[in-house]
This record gives sequence, structure tokens and C-alpha cells, in this order.
Amino acid sequence: MAQFTRIFKYLVLTLYCLFSVIPFIWMLSASFKRPDDVLTVPIQWIPPVWQPKNYLQALFEPRFAGYSISTFMINSIIVALITSLLSMGLSTFAGYGFAKFKFRGRDILLWGILSTTLLPFSSVIIPLYLIVRMLGLLDNLWALIIPFALTGQSIFLARQFILTLPSELIDAARVDGAGELQIFVRVILPLLGPAIVTLGLMTFLFSWNQFLWPLVVLSSQKEFTLPLGLSLMGLGSTFLVDYHLWMAAATLAVLPPLVFFLILERPYLRGLETLSGLKE
Repeated sequence: MAQFTRIFKYLVLTLYCLFSVIPFIWMLSASFKRPDDVLTVPIQWIPPVWQPKNYLQALFEPRFAGYSISTFMINSIIVALITSLLSMGLSTFAGYGFAKFKFRGRDILLWGILSTTLLPFSSVIIPLYLIVRMLGLLDNLWALIIPFALTGQSIFLARQFILTLPSELIDAARVDGAGELQIFVRVILPLLGPAIVTLGLMTFLFSWNQFLWPLVVLSSQKEFTLPLGLSLMGLGSTFLVDYHLWMAAATLAVLPPLVFFLILERPYLRGLETLSGLKE
């Protein structure tokens, strides 16, 4: 009975994985096809004529007021990388304070910060827009970076990781005469490798996939990120959509986060294992 249950579970998971992967397989197949071969019925999974030039055309052809998908991709990489680096530094620093210091109102402040994660983004988009406008950051990539460089979720995750570190290490460093900043840089950070990778990768994926917020604060096409650029590309002309180029651009959009994940897979999974085993 147990063997049958295990086989059934694997069968269900396999079918679910296949169901999830099929759209990506079609996207990859369509990215190599000629325009007339993309929407054929029945679907031709293997392109009758391979056109690798679709990728070069999608990447470098200036289709939007003189800008190409490569411009939007560079903008997305800049935003995602800077946001991730700031989040890793600021979140671990704030998490260290909440995890290893006792001060009046600490728990109330922590729960107040956590409560911000319960709000849907659409409920705060107007006040956030007003703040960004007051700072003079509209139509600027910094408008996509600053609001998400430090979030309640990232602070909480960093705190949970740091709680697993023995306080004796910090006490020993203080006895040796190390200041709090030295302790953080020389003792805490070296022990937070998987945690920092997990925070960085999660922030990178969040920034990379954002669509609504860039749509609100950006107006110049030269500042558009990749999701906005893909939406423009999907418009094509009034009566024609270049699906083969659109799918090639979408495939290129998947590559940077996929490469980051494959490079950082082991520390990322170790970080998730550590987090899943934590207790308050």
C-alpha cells in the first residue's frame, strides 16, 4: 500500500510538472519559428524551419521610439541588482538589531513592520506614488529601487536567520573589544552566506518581475523595464503581432533569473532549509 501511494504521488507530481512546463516549451519552440508557423493547428512542436535570427532581431532591433528589448533588459538588470544589494545589506543590518538587541517597544515595532506585509500592494500604491513624486523620482529607475530596498518581509527573514546564530559569539567579540559594527561585519555577515543569498535571490526575482509599479511611475520608454518592454512588443502593429519575436524576447527575459538561480541554487536551498526549521 505504501509503495502504491508513493508511485501515485510521483505520478501526480510528474503530470503537474509536465502541465507547468508545456507553455514554456511552446514559447521556446515558437521563438525559433517563422511568423506563419507560430499559430498553426495542430501545434508544430519542432519548427519546420529554424530561425535563430529571431533572437538577434528581438534583442537589438529598435522597435519602440528607437529603443530595443536590450535597453529594457539592461534597465531591469540595473534595478534588480541594486535593489538586491541594498536589500541584503539593509535587511541583515536591521534584522541583526531585532534579533540580538533588547530595547523598549522592540516586539511592537517588529509586529508593526510585519503587518505591512499583509497589505496588498494596490492599497499602498497611491501614497507610495505621492512619496516618490515628492522626492522627485518619477520617471526614474530609483523610483523602482528605493521603495523595495528594505521591506518588512526581508527584515523578518533576516531576523529569523540571525536568531539561529549563538549569542556567545557576539559576547566573545565584545569581550575582545570589538565594536558593534565590527561584530556585524566580521562575525555576523560571514555566517549569513545562505541567508544573504536567499534574500538577494528573492529580491532579484521580485524586482525583475514587477509590472504594475513601473507602469505607474515610468513614462519615458528609455526607462522602461523588461516587463513593460514585453508588453509593448506584444502590441505589434494594429492588425499584426510578431509572435515569433515576442516569444524570443520572452525567452531572453527568463534567462537572467534562471542563470542566477542555477549559480546560487545550493546556498539558496540551504537558506530555505534553515528558515523552515526555525522556531520562535
